[in-house]
Amino acid sequence: MDGERPEDGAARKVPLAGSANAGQRTPFPWPWGLVAVGIMALAWVGIYLMWNGVVFLFSL
Repeated sequence: MDGERPEDGAARKVPLAGSANAGQRTPFPWPWGLVAVGIMALAWVGIYLMWNGVVFLFSL
């Protein structure tokens, strides 16, 4: 039989797709949490302004 196959139930190591650049990192890691909070804050401001515009239009 073929001796290179793993036994039943043995886990295989799968190579990662981007392992060639795994050692390289950006000099400054981007704070994605702060970016998400900023986008949500801008969304709330936009919703607030749109709501005030609708209220203004219907209050004339």
